Amino acid sequence: MKINSLRFKAIVSYSISLVILLGLYGFAQLGTVRVTEDEVLNNILRDEADDYFRRYAEDKNARLPKLRNLLAATDPAQLPPEFKDTLPLLRDGFYETSGPAAISGPDSHNTLVRTYPEGDRRLYLIYNVSHVIDKHSCVLGATSILLLYFVFTAALGIFLVVFIGKIVFRPLDSLTGKIRAYRPDDLNREFSESVRKDEIGLIALNIQNSFKRVRMFIKREKDFTRDVSHELRTPLSVIKGALELIRLSPSSKSSEMQKPLGRIERSVKDMEETIETLLWIAREENKEVSEACFNINEASERVLRSLQPLVELKKINLVVEMSDCASNYAPERAFSIVLNNVLCNAFNFAPGGSVEVLIVGAIVTVKDSGIGISADVMDNISKPYVKGESSNGFGLGLSIVQRLCDRFGWQFSISSRPEGGTIVSIDFSSTEQVA
Repeated sequence: MKINSLRFKAIVSYSISLVILLGLYGFAQLGTVRVTEDEVLNNILRDEADDYFRRYAEDKNARLPKLRNLLAATDPAQLPPEFKDTLPLLRDGFYETSGPAAISGPDSHNTLVRTYPEGDRRLYLIYNVSHVIDKHSCVLGATSILLLYFVFTAALGIFLVVFIGKIVFRPLDSLTGKIRAYRPDDLNREFSESVRKDEIGLIALNIQNSFKRVRMFIKREKDFTRDVSHELRTPLSVIKGALELIRLSPSSKSSEMQKPLGRIERSVKDMEETIETLLWIAREENKEVSEACFNINEASERVLRSLQPLVELKKINLVVEMSDCASNYAPERAFSIVLNNVLCNAFNFAPGGSVEVLIVGAIVTVKDSGIGISADVMDNISKPYVKGESSNGFGLGLSIVQRLCDRFGWQFSISSRPEGGTIVSIDFSSTEQVA
């Protein structure tokens, strides 16, 4: 049982409450016993005084109360020296030489002062109760009994709390164990706790319904991926076929046709790459991707070669520096998509400028001399459909980069100055997939 579990906290709370209640009960009982003991001793003095005054009413020469360890006197001069200066000054009533309201005198003495009916003198009874306390003290006996009762009851109570808590929290422990053993790809899990009519059943039912909704969303996304794959690739194939036919016609050889045809071909290629990227992400995020070790420098060179036409079109001064060749254990396709999007952004935002690609080990840094990114856009630049004012795209490039970096545990950072220049750095050293 973990100390941060709900069951442990509940058991500790109930046990502490039980100990506190038992302690309060014990103190209350101890106080009751002490008061009862004092009342018993005072009743002895009262009974002796009542018996004496009843006999005195019949016989003025009635003898004073005579009881073991009891001293009776009617004249202050007959009192022990310890009480001569105390009792005559007190009002009628009971007094003790021990306790919170004690009078001066030897310990363990209870006294009674009562005035005669004639009012001319007083009766003093002094009862030495030390023998009673030493041998038969109810307080000492009660204290021992209460202590044993406290220990036994506390131990039994804690045992019952643990035992009952284990039974009460068993459904919650079962549900927690199933959730702990849950794997992200196991969405068909059913919870037997969902048939319960209590709070545990409600929680299990809601979790189970959430899994059903996730399964429904995944199925919907897969269906969408399949439909998009068909609906978008078909018109692109038609466009590519038409371009090939136009290229075969004599009129396409003219310089006036070469430029627009080149633009159309590049746009078709960009659209194909965008569609392939989105479909790959949608397809691979819902299953375990196949990984293979690839060389980062070689993969980067392949991406740069594929973008060479864009470099020439934008008249980019491209500077590439590679050192400390490193390998990465991850899908090379994901790496290519990330680097391709970052480089395309740099080329598109720095026409006629310079772009520097620095690859040191597994860290790729891309610097451009473009227009930069404003501060209000920078905070959300990696979110979908967020783009700079001068961008002609859909704002998906860096969003795709961020999603793939999150997926594979790569570190992505971007900084820019509004007056010009953007730096994108990606650390591909992590091979951990983030679910």
